[in-house]
This record gives sequence, structure tokens and C-alpha cells, in this order.
Amino acid sequence: MDLLNRFINKLLIRRATLTQIILPTLIFNETFSNEQQVKLIEQYGADGIEIRRERLQDIAVELAVLKNSINASGLNTVIYSAPIELWQDGYSLNPLVITAINEAKQLNADYIKLSLGRFDANLANTDDFQKWLDHNSPANIKVLIENDQTIYGGTLIPILSFFQWKQDKSIGMTFDVGNWTVNKEDWLTAYNSLHQWIEYFHLKSVTRSMTGWESKAISTEHLNLTFPVYTAIEFPLDNPNVEGPQWVTKLRKEVTA
Repeated sequence: MDLLNRFINKLLIRRATLTQIILPTLIFNETFSNEQQVKLIEQYGADGIEIRRERLQDIAVELAVLKNSINASGLNTVIYSAPIELWQDGYSLNPLVITAINEAKQLNADYIKLSLGRFDANLANTDDFQKWLDHNSPANIKVLIENDQTIYGGTLIPILSFFQWKQDKSIGMTFDVGNWTVNKEDWLTAYNSLHQWIEYFHLKSVTRSMTGWESKAISTEHLNLTFPVYTAIEFPLDNPNVEGPQWVTKLRKEVTA
């Protein structure tokens, strides 16, 4: 599928009444090639794919392969997930973000997902941030901020303060249900507080193990939430060929925007 068709389908998605299901590459526990991952995610019935930067070994080479595979597929939406913090301190932006944005451009991604980092609304300058965005972030790639597992960037107070500080909706939010549990915060309170900025759901439960937190399948209560346009599961599947299509079906429902 070429870029024009992707653009047209994206416009149609915005008018759609059904959730658009994104499957991330982390659903695969086994070693599949990049081409196989794209092909399987399309076969499972997903509308889009989330490429995980941390799973790439040779980023430039693999992004080129992924770009060609996605353009040849029927997937409408590409999200580039980069575990990089936007703010390196209260008033300075992380220069590594520019590298990630350039990678997203190479991939022809529609969204880039980042962490908030060490944002401080009392120190950050809105005009400087907007100039930085205008200079570094292309108009066809939207930035999404995810609540990660850090206290300083993944809890409700700093994230809410960022979106209130930004004032407009030029940046959206990835709402990761499980990460609130890691940070010992109530996910439903966070959901109600941040609902207006949420554009993308990451649905998972988490459990504590000897080696840290593990992502597990979501519970029924998560399925009762009002979904945004884009929704994904974010946990590995034991049998992707069976479970992948099942989860796509479970998540497909009417969007109430």
C-alpha cells in the first residue's frame, strides 16, 4: 500500500465508528523476521502495527525492511514506539528524541510514542517547546506521550500537568493501563483525569515476579472502558496465530468520542 492510500485510509479511520486495532511486535515471543511479523499482524485482522525500537538490532536496515513490508500490506496505521524520554530535565528537551523522530520519518510512521521524562511545568517554556516541535516534528507524524514506569514521568501529577501546560491537543496520550499499577496509582482515576487527551490505549495487566514486572492479559474490567480510536494489547502471546485474531475480535467495538 503506497503513502497516498495510507493517507486516504487514515482519513476514513477518523470517521470510523469502530475501534482501530493496533498489534505491537512484542506479541511475538518466538523469533520471527520483520517481514513475517508484518504479514502475520495483517493476517490476524489488525488495522495497524506498532514497531518497537528496543526490539531492533540494526535500526536503519530493519526500518527500511519494515517500511517496504508495511507499504505492501493492508495495514493503515504505523506507530513507532521509542523508549526515550522527551524531557531530560525540567526545561530541556532530550536531543535523542530527534534521532527517534528521524527514524519514525524513515519508517513513514503516523505516530511516535515517547515517555514524558523529567518535565516541570514551572520551568518549561511553552513557546520554546512549540518552536522545537515545529522545527523537528513533521506535520504527518503526531507525538504521543505514554505513562511509563518511572515515578517522575509516569504518574498522574506530572502527566496531567504536562497536558494542562500544553493547552492544545497537538500532542496526544498513550494510556498504558498496567503501568499505573507498577507506580501504585489507580488506573481508573488516571483514566478519568486524562480521558480528553487519550488517543491510544495500551491494554495489559501486570504481575510482580522474581525478575520484575511481567505483562499479562487484561482483565474484563478493562474491556468495559470507552476505547479511543486506536487500541492495542501490550503483552506477549503464547500462541499468536490463535490468540492474535481472538484479541482483535475482543477489542473491536464502537468508538464513543
